[in-house]
Amino acid sequence: MPHPFSLGPPSAQQQQMNAPTQRPPHAREYFFLDIELRYGLLQIIEALHYLHYTARQIHRNVCPQVIIVSKRGTWKLFGLEFIENIIGPDPTEMMSVPPWSIKVAKIAQPHLDFLAPEVQTNGHCNILSDMFSLGLVICAIFNNGKPLIQANNNPMLYMKQIEYLDQQVNAVLPRVPAALQEAVGRLLSRDPHPRPTTQLLPLIKYFKCQSEPAIHAMQFLDVITMKDPNQKSNFYRTTLIDALPYIPKKLRWQHVWPALQLEVRTAEVLAAVLQPIIWLTNEATQDEFSTYVLPTLKNLMNSPKSVQASVTILENLHVILKKCQKDEVNNEIMPLLYNALDNNTNQIQTASLIAMQNVSDYIDDKSLHGIVLGKVKILLEKNQSDVKIISLILGFYEKILLRLERNHILEQVIPTLLSMRLSDPDIINRVVKLYKSMLMERKFGLTTNVMATKMIPSLAPQTVNPALNADQFTNLMEILYDMLDNIDKNQRYKLKLDSLSLPSPERHRPLRHQMSTDNMNVPPFNIPNLRVEQRKTSSAEDMARKNSVTGATAPTGSVGSGFKSTGIGQWFFGSSNSTNNDNNFLRVSNAFPNRRLSDNTLMTPKIRIAPSCASSPGGTPGGNSGLPTRRHSSIGPQERRGSAVNLSPPTVSYISPLIHACRLIV
Repeated sequence: MPHPFSLGPPSAQQQQMNAPTQRPPHAREYFFLDIELRYGLLQIIEALHYLHYTARQIHRNVCPQVIIVSKRGTWKLFGLEFIENIIGPDPTEMMSVPPWSIKVAKIAQPHLDFLAPEVQTNGHCNILSDMFSLGLVICAIFNNGKPLIQANNNPMLYMKQIEYLDQQVNAVLPRVPAALQEAVGRLLSRDPHPRPTTQLLPLIKYFKCQSEPAIHAMQFLDVITMKDPNQKSNFYRTTLIDALPYIPKKLRWQHVWPALQLEVRTAEVLAAVLQPIIWLTNEATQDEFSTYVLPTLKNLMNSPKSVQASVTILENLHVILKKCQKDEVNNEIMPLLYNALDNNTNQIQTASLIAMQNVSDYIDDKSLHGIVLGKVKILLEKNQSDVKIISLILGFYEKILLRLERNHILEQVIPTLLSMRLSDPDIINRVVKLYKSMLMERKFGLTTNVMATKMIPSLAPQTVNPALNADQFTNLMEILYDMLDNIDKNQRYKLKLDSLSLPSPERHRPLRHQMSTDNMNVPPFNIPNLRVEQRKTSSAEDMARKNSVTGATAPTGSVGSGFKSTGIGQWFFGSSNSTNNDNNFLRVSNAFPNRRLSDNTLMTPKIRIAPSCASSPGGTPGGNSGLPTRRHSSIGPQERRGSAVNLSPPTVSYISPLIHACRLIV
């Protein structure tokens, strides 16, 4: 029975009657995002465009009831029970159709609330009639699902409400996005001619916005199965990656992920599909990763893959591991990496070393020491001349160095470094830095034997490498100096310990030689008023002392004159009379035939002070008293004697024989 006439908006009772009895749970709390509405409306426009210009048909029943939203979020247009074929060449040419009648079952007629006015008033329609219906659908979307016309299957009520349509549109337009308001106003024109077609409507500003790349990407995914592998690969690597940041998370898992999940099974595009999968993994929460991505990746890792697909997984393995649980890492992911190290393909070897650097923190110590180090060493043996492989291995060692123990350094790391061909400057510099880190770390305890026999011989030839720049050469020389310094300190310490174990006095002989004044290096200097001459031997000095003591007993004369008046004094201070000196030499030589020649040779004094000025100690210039006086141990404590000789301490072993000889002579 028709509802009573009402020109105003529907009452609460009408809304309750028109509301569905029970909505499913997912529909009860489902809200469309802005991008979903833009994308959905574009899909309906595309569907109508296909009908109007390709299938050449008029839908005649465009309403919310014939639009379904799939699980992926795709809007689809169905309800083709009332389509009308376009006969003429012009799709805008009017065609005769029956108006809505109460004499026909409502299920056998189009929805009256979304019917174009020309159909009900004149009994004819064209493609623009569908556009009017689309305008009513748009208004219902932004009006909380309420249509502008609520005729309740009553054509007379419909005609009454259509007269007030303009007022209804003006009341609803503020709820419609600004970029869409003009198009909606033209779509709901009672005159068909101002209504835009499906060719013009997608060009309005509402569909040309920041979300446009995301919308186009989702549209491409809808028809991805019809594209060739090259088009798919290009789309997954560039277009989709660029669009994903603009696609809300809801649509990523609802619309994008199902398409990617299907493409994973296609080996031709697997490597390209993995790019957006890795992007989604990085942005996913722990629950999203476990629900959507992880099951697919597990199947993928256990199945054959192309080389490029394996490389993509390995290079992005750290992104996957961040989302995995510990047991999943050890049981599912890491075995894939360990097996990749044994692969003979250079691309996979390179990718596995990149992965080793990225996931080094996830490798447990047992696997690192027992599996990884050995595999890395073997990998280098296969690629000794590959600079990229060597560089990646060095980067891996830099990451894990502090986690290693001394035996790992000596048995794995250093042999691996020694087997590298050091020609590239960057490689040399990185090896130098590794050696420096090893030397600085106490727990490694590198021996001088290792430095001298292994490390230095491998680095020394590179000191003349012309490819090194100044900084690299400086670093190289510093590490060589450091190792040589360690060797020097260690060896000197060992030699010192060995010398302590020798019997005395041999034990102290090297030390006496080291501390001797003969080994002292003194810078040259000049002493005023001093003249340095050749030094006398100890025997000659002892004889001079003896003679000076004898001469001191003379009763007359001063100290200075007493020395000058005696032969001993002349011999001691030097004299032009060589006869006396020669006689003394001969006497000593005859008395001691076994003495050394140097002991029998008398030399001139070592140091004599020149009487240069009055300030010289001991007297006036030019006088004998100007010479300095000094106490001598062989004379009385209060007696002072003039001396021009620098007497050095006597050698103990020769004092007694010399004094004895002097007594004999006297």
